Amino acid sequence: MTEETAGTVRPSTDALPRRVAARRRELGLSVPDIARRTGLPGGWVHSVETGSTAPSAPALSRLADALETTVDDLLAPSSAAFTHRVALEPPGREPAPEREVVVMTEEECLARVALQLVGRVAALDAPDPFVLPVNYVLLGRDVVFCTAADSSLARVAGPVLFEVDDIVDAARIGWSVLIRGTAEPDDDPADAPGADAGPWPAGRRDVCIRIRVERMTGRRVRPPAGEA
Repeated sequence: MTEETAGTVRPSTDALPRRVAARRRELGLSVPDIARRTGLPGGWVHSVETGSTAPSAPALSRLADALETTVDDLLAPSSAAFTHRVALEPPGREPAPEREVVVMTEEECLARVALQLVGRVAALDAPDPFVLPVNYVLLGRDVVFCTAADSSLARVAGPVLFEVDDIVDAARIGWSVLIRGTAEPDDDPADAPGADAGPWPAGRRDVCIRIRVERMTGRRVRPPAGEA
């Protein structure tokens, strides 16, 4: 079952509460275990399982990692089997200090970047180099963000770096994606981020910038395979 919004089709979340609870029980985990793995309150986890809270895309990504599965698996019909498993630390144990760094494919990088709302633009060749956070959307392989006409970001052009990450301190896991590309003005109103992904600060954001991605690399940190 799917929902269609703003020209995109996404899986329905109707079965999500049952899927989350079922997967947690399948792994032998408690609500506090999931809270620790995600770095989110136990009450929030419970509210997702009861259907009173609909998680944001970034929170859903964290939840999938904590449940050793994928977002697609969590959004599948209630009767579907869980087909993916990413080993995390066993329940009831504190995370071990040792962690493995896994290089992600570009496909994995794109999937994770598409779920986030905030990234960091690094203009290292600017007269006054800077790194600034922005709200963005991913259009194909390109990143688009909007900013105020009098901001430093409005004058970004040429080679830039763009970084996106999601770190769960409590579980000592996370990932980071680094994009290398070329920034240029984007005057197409259809490319501007919608209300859910637009800039958080108040005020006009009339200048949109597109980063044409030339290279995308990423890594994620996970517990060692076979950790007992």
